[in-house]
Amino acid sequence: MEVNKILSPDFITLTPTHTVQDALTLFLQKRQDIACVFEKEKFLGIVTKYSLYRLLLRSSTTDIPIKGAVIQNIISLYDNENLYRAKDILVKHKIANAIVMDKDENIIGVLSRSNIFQALIAETQHLTKQLSSLMDNLQEVILSVDLNLHMTATNKAAIELIGKNRKHCIGAHIETCFPSLVKNINQVVSTGELIDMKNLEINNISFIGSFIPIKAWEQITGVMIVLEAVTKYEKVARELETTKHNGAFSEIISTSSQINVLKKNAEISAKGFSNILITGESGTGKELFANGIHQASEREGNFIKVNCAAIPHELMESEFFGYEEGAFTGSRKGGKPGKFELANKGTLFLDEIGDMPLSLQVKLLRVLQEKEFERVGGTKTIRTDVRILAATNKDLLKMVHEGAFREDLYYRINVIHLRIPPLRERLEDLPLLCDYFINKFKNKTEKNILGVSTGALLKLQTHHWPGNIRELENVLERAFHFCNAGSILPEHIVLDIPTQKRTSQENDKKFTPQDLKHQKHMNDTEKQLIIQALSNANGNRTKAANTLGISRSSLYQKIKKYQIQQLSQFN
Repeated sequence: MEVNKILSPDFITLTPTHTVQDALTLFLQKRQDIACVFEKEKFLGIVTKYSLYRLLLRSSTTDIPIKGAVIQNIISLYDNENLYRAKDILVKHKIANAIVMDKDENIIGVLSRSNIFQALIAETQHLTKQLSSLMDNLQEVILSVDLNLHMTATNKAAIELIGKNRKHCIGAHIETCFPSLVKNINQVVSTGELIDMKNLEINNISFIGSFIPIKAWEQITGVMIVLEAVTKYEKVARELETTKHNGAFSEIISTSSQINVLKKNAEISAKGFSNILITGESGTGKELFANGIHQASEREGNFIKVNCAAIPHELMESEFFGYEEGAFTGSRKGGKPGKFELANKGTLFLDEIGDMPLSLQVKLLRVLQEKEFERVGGTKTIRTDVRILAATNKDLLKMVHEGAFREDLYYRINVIHLRIPPLRERLEDLPLLCDYFINKFKNKTEKNILGVSTGALLKLQTHHWPGNIRELENVLERAFHFCNAGSILPEHIVLDIPTQKRTSQENDKKFTPQDLKHQKHMNDTEKQLIIQALSNANGNRTKAANTLGISRSSLYQKIKKYQIQQLSQFN
């Protein structure tokens, strides 16, 4: 606030010939303590009630001229001066009044300490209202207490937590509403030191609390308490965890070198214009890669998804190309745009393209070649600019040789080929994926499960994962619901194919080099988990077996199998 907003423009003007009686009468009438003295429009100085009192002490009458009371050495302020600087100037010079001038040094008013105090009070009240409004709109619980631990202020979040009307809270002792806060408040009052990041539980809700001393004139007058729900921090932590790899592929959770190379290749491919074929077993995340490619491509159109296996064959043509009004019985008035129109300037993701009938493959090939099509029942040719991303879990090349998939379409969509490895080829991602899914489930419930135990992880490592990451999520979701411990244990893990049965089946079949590589990776992982369990148990095999969720005899067999006695300090 500037001085020109609070000065008194209707100030008293006198001449040197005015008497003390004249000046005092005007002071009383206008309730001012200062007057400006002019002689023939020339400013001489000021008179104040105190300079007039001193003149009266030297005289016995009030009829004498004020000339002897004029103060010529005066303090002046400019009208654009800051309010707080003006206050400091008056305090520094120990004066109660000052004249105010404009940029041309014309006197436009006077400023007194009372003007400043009134302005400061008004501004303080305004700031108090703003602060109160700000506090009420914060999600954090905020309240303050005096030295007797009576509540002096609360915001809306605090009132909601207390469950009472605000007028019933102000003045109430803090112990009646928040007994768990008393100890920390007393500590702040006695030490004067801030207490920060304190774990608290109030009404079965976990909070992080801060206790801040309120001071006036270097003396503690109370304590302010700020409570933030732990769920807020957990949510931020989960968001940081899932977005620590920035970019369009941040939702693909992995530390695998295969996946990291694949993400780099996908990002490079996204910047181009060529069609892309994404292959991989069911549940490997083909749609996540397709969506990431679209995001990284920065194409201005939409990302449109079509599951070719979910649309009845007789409806496929109208779904892809749309239809005109009256094209068939039951057609919508005005017609309907197809997926190619909706995806114009964007990306069309054809999931399960191996299930597309040959009759539609011919028409799809024409659109890819000519970049144009007609709606069902229409004659108008529609131009389109669509990038095709296709995905399948089938061997399209084998289908081509069998006549189930058109060779020319295969080469049209297979310009760039991205193969997503199955989960059994990237078992090193299991711990990270487990943490991701457990945090995802925790976000939907208040159940506090820390993670997956070493034994449960070992059980997961030995599974073949025919359903890949989708199967892993389902297995963990079931385990999460039935877990009544701090971590998911082996008994909570229920797999569709028992390990013994799968092992038996694998012993009967001919192993490929990929199978042997997978088996070696599982053996290495199992060996490391056993060594870790033994290390954590200080060599106690019984504790290690319990941690791993296997019997002591099984542990002995595995120690012998992997020659752990010879490779470690455990005897």
